[in-house]
Amino acid sequence: MHKGLREILEQKKGPIVEKWREQIHKTYPPETAQFLKREKDRFSNPIGSSIEESIWPLYDQLIGEADPATTKKLLDNLVRVRAVQDFTAASAVQIIFALKPIVRKEVFGIAQKKGLVQEYLEFESEIDRFGLLAFDVFMECRERVWEIKRNDLLKRPFMLSGGMCPSYMMKRGIKHLEKLKKEITQH
Repeated sequence: MHKGLREILEQKKGPIVEKWREQIHKTYPPETAQFLKREKDRFSNPIGSSIEESIWPLYDQLIGEADPATTKKLLDNLVRVRAVQDFTAASAVQIIFALKPIVRKEVFGIAQKKGLVQEYLEFESEIDRFGLLAFDVFMECRERVWEIKRNDLLKRPFMLSGGMCPSYMMKRGIKHLEKLKKEITQH
């Protein structure tokens, strides 16, 4: 990254990251967002702590020389909890892309005046790259959640009626529905 653009991004770090945090909070229901803002205790508010502990160093990764392992770990901290909540993949990783309009509003005009438009556009591309990496991390987490659920289901052989195999029960249920459908249509 061009030194001049990095200096601008460093100078604007506080306001940019504060606004970014605010955008992340807005992805939650209003009462949850208020709690995330208000509660500072790490144990009472693990999601808020995870956001706070991740966005500042993640911004540093964006404006500096990003270390892939560190970046992935920070993104994991942000999106892992979203993988077990009811977030879609798009809404889970949108929090990374939410940084772009904030930076554009804070930095683009200054970058334009200093002749750093190309460098600025490259920086936005870096945000895109981080967003795509966040998607990969989210999908890894989501796959792990489903793997855990599947393994849990397989460990409970007698949870269904008569201790039957789940696939057998599904077939039996479909046949039962077909039989009911025939009876209804005959009457």
